[in-house]
Amino acid sequence: MPKLAFLTAATALLLAGCGTLRQSRTWETVKAVRHAGPFVKDPASAYAEKLHTTLQSASVPHKVVTFKFRYHSRLLLSREGEETAVIYRDCATPAQPSWLMSERLFSPVWLPSKPLESQVAFYLSRPVSIVKVEDFPANAPQHARKHKHSGNDGKTLLKPFRPGKKSKRSHGADR
Repeated sequence: MPKLAFLTAATALLLAGCGTLRQSRTWETVKAVRHAGPFVKDPASAYAEKLHTTLQSASVPHKVVTFKFRYHSRLLLSREGEETAVIYRDCATPAQPSWLMSERLFSPVWLPSKPLESQVAFYLSRPVSIVKVEDFPANAPQHARKHKHSGNDGKTLLKPFRPGKKSKRSHGADR
């Protein structure tokens, strides 16, 4: 009889605890963004763009990260893949501030407090190379994007995005 009472009390406490668990407002905002449909050419980029727009309107600091990784296909051939994901900061969870969400996930994934490349490698459980990073601090206007491009030489460049301004390369293409 004491075992039954203990088991009943433990079950009641477990169920009561699960009912009080609430997610943060940022978590709910991220989960509310719908995934891209089946006929979208690049679903990862389309989802990242929708999530970016939602997070920016909610003033949540985030980064849109494009990265490459190697994987084995069904024929055990080594292939290279590219994906775009959003890493955001949830201020409601100061002990676990960094989270990643991509088109392939149902729920956000917690990330350790490490450099960006290590965070993405943690998510994929394999080495990655960062192709592009767009940083969006909280309360930043749309034109205040910062692009980080990681080139083949290993140097990382940081330059602000200015809409309407053409590069030297695009001027030659217009002629």
